[in-house]
Amino acid sequence: MGMNSTGVRPFIAPLSRFAIAALILVANLGAACPPAPASSQETRAQVEQLDKAAQAAMQQQQYEQAVQYFREIVCLAPKSAREFYGLGAAEAASGDFLAARKSLRTADRLEPTNVLPLTMLVRVNVAMKDVDSLKAVLREAASRFPNDTELHGSLAHFLAGKDQLDLALAEALRARSGATDAESTVGLAALENSAGAYDDAIRNSAAIESKAGAPASLRASAAGVAGLSYESAGKPEQAVARLRHAIELDPSRETSYLALAMIYSNANRLDDAVKVLRLGLEKLPSSTALLLPLGANLVGSGQYQSGIDVLQRLLLQSPNEVGAYLQIADASHKLGKFNQEAQALKDLAKQKPDYPMIHVLIARAMLSVVPVNGPAVASELDLAEKATPSDPDIPYLHGKLDVEMNHYQEAIASFQRAIQLRPMDSATYYQLARAYQKLGNADQAKQAFERMSYAKENEAAAQ
Repeated sequence: MGMNSTGVRPFIAPLSRFAIAALILVANLGAACPPAPASSQETRAQVEQLDKAAQAAMQQQQYEQAVQYFREIVCLAPKSAREFYGLGAAEAASGDFLAARKSLRTADRLEPTNVLPLTMLVRVNVAMKDVDSLKAVLREAASRFPNDTELHGSLAHFLAGKDQLDLALAEALRARSGATDAESTVGLAALENSAGAYDDAIRNSAAIESKAGAPASLRASAAGVAGLSYESAGKPEQAVARLRHAIELDPSRETSYLALAMIYSNANRLDDAVKVLRLGLEKLPSSTALLLPLGANLVGSGQYQSGIDVLQRLLLQSPNEVGAYLQIADASHKLGKFNQEAQALKDLAKQKPDYPMIHVLIARAMLSVVPVNGPAVASELDLAEKATPSDPDIPYLHGKLDVEMNHYQEAIASFQRAIQLRPMDSATYYQLARAYQKLGNADQAKQAFERMSYAKENEAAAQ
């Protein structure tokens, strides 16, 4: 039975007809083959049964068990390229890349017209960081399959995703040499942009952008690549022009709006970024990808409530967007809606309990709410201390809470602890001085104010 000759897919993803998940690691072939069944019919039946078991094990990520099944299969079917390929994929997924290379080489020898063993060998060598072997396999693929544009195009995209940009460009050129179509030219331009060859990327993409006979969507893609290349080359006006043209050519391309808005945001043209993203939502009303940058740019431009409304709309559709909670909290704080700020951060904690410093952020927001809920703030600070006991913000906020509760002696102890952890923080010395004043300790308050001034001078010098 021959292998499927379709293109490469990501490591642990179904591979067409035989649905083998590909790549992570291995275990060595070694055990001797058991006695074969008496008849060929019994052998075929046993192979089919073992193959089903192997596929099920792969789907359940029981890779070592799958390896054992495939080893039994190749004992029964030693001339099956398909089963050796399956063994190689299972070995790779279980951890033994050396064994995987051996099995995949066997599959390639048994069926040399199929591209899959070589494509999997590329992935194995990338995972092993064996650049010499990787280059050798790529040269072999170029020699044996010079006109397979699908193979070389898929290898180019895979290698680009693994930051092997030089090799990706070589594969893109091989794909292009097998077919001079516009799509391969745009793909090459995209890789050139990723590799920093911006002038080449602009030249290749411009050729397709201006090609009247090319589909509008492909010309839009070319214009988008040119825009990104111009932006990376430090030519923002040309970048804006190209991305605007991309939107005109194909208003359904979400990435064009995002890229143009990013350029505007980077240039602090937040109102322009908002206009582009609103236009994108008019054309693509179901898009969620446009909502987060729209909300962030609204908040950044001072349109706090509008930003909150957009971000809350996003969270209704996609509640795991961490950035949305943070933007809502920021906008709420600037509006003086401290309860809403605290609630946004609590909602973030529910979605992502391990978010860095989340309980410190919640406690800080809750301290701005009037009246302060002392036990609730203390509870958040206790959780924060369990996570990061040496964080100076925790005793600092404890001190501010103690002041709110009129526990000035406890506040002084907390601020002194914060100073031990962060000796040159002017804000802590200020709070310490105020606590001494509340207790009537004028001399100690004066010393704390003097240290505050010294810390401020150091902070200014550091900037």
